[in-house]
Amino acid sequence: MAEIKEKAKQFWKAITFPDGIDKEYDCQCDDSFLKFLDSVIVFSWSLYGIVATISIYFFITRELL
Repeated sequence: MAEIKEKAKQFWKAITFPDGIDKEYDCQCDDSFLKFLDSVIVFSWSLYGIVATISIYFFITRELL
């Protein structure tokens, strides 16, 4: 239980840490957030491509042929 409380405290400190105090920490946080955002965008485009491909396939096979 003490481990969970300590992790929660660390998480809360990381979220509420003010900007501009530690430039290196700010850069690390920004880079990790941008990396996460980039992976979300790539996943979304991939999912869009898969759904579009399936839709085009069914459109061609069911409607046009």
